[in-house]
Amino acid sequence: MDKKAQIKKEAKEIMDKFAKSLDSIKEKVKDSFVEREKDRREEKEGKFADRDFREIMFENAPSKSGDFICGEKKKWE
Repeated sequence: MDKKAQIKKEAKEIMDKFAKSLDSIKEKVKDSFVEREKDRREEKEGKFADRDFREIMFENAPSKSGDFICGEKKKWE
């Protein structure tokens, strides 16, 4: 068995074991949510970026380069 097939097999075994463990949980978890005064941004024409939205997006981005957010490209296969 090649290395890739072995990794897939081990990953499936881990996921199956985890799913089985979740089935054994008896306690129900209540839905929880956060109340916010404003939870949506206003729709606009899209010609100009909303400055606040842009700042929030950049704060949340794990990797940045100048005015660009760096994202992974084809890491998972």
